[in-house]
Amino acid sequence: MKITLSKEKMLERCRKAGGLEPLRTDCTVEVSAGIDVNGHLELMLRKWYLDLLDTGDRELVAADNIAASVTAALNEGDTGGAVLTMPALCRRVFDVKMRGWATGTTVLPASEYGRVASLQLNPFTAATAAFPVAVSLPGATAGRAADVAVWPATASPRAEAVVAALDPGADYYTLDERALGELEKLMRS
Repeated sequence: MKITLSKEKMLERCRKAGGLEPLRTDCTVEVSAGIDVNGHLELMLRKWYLDLLDTGDRELVAADNIAASVTAALNEGDTGGAVLTMPALCRRVFDVKMRGWATGTTVLPASEYGRVASLQLNPFTAATAAFPVAVSLPGATAGRAADVAVWPATASPRAEAVVAALDPGADYYTLDERALGELEKLMRS
């Protein structure tokens, strides 16, 4: 189930999983090393979350349909098709379905771009509405998903569905509830 937790709630879960809470009231412990435990946990938690969005198991990422915030334009190159530009908060794109396609398709990694683009030059291997193809474009910048090339494209391309992992910012964590089990494993190690 998809959940959204504030930074404070995630930090609380992190502290509990790491054995730092609940606090005992029958004793006191004083530490004078000057370590900001919450600050350290916040950094670790943010890194874990971004890694989850960028490379984690798709089932643990609470992906959204962001088609309304994606812009599509015809690709003027030799291979045709269209290019989808992702919004800034998009970290990874899983699936795409364009208007006019019979079905959606999984987005292939950027390493497949050259092969897929060359297939579009041959009418016998080119994508069709029944067998579309989508591939990430090379050159993604850190923290933002790459644009996606799609084939075939209509005269005025429009995305009907773009399933992607989004980063809501440093103050919120949106994920599948099962991902919290992975966080607990990390805290225990």
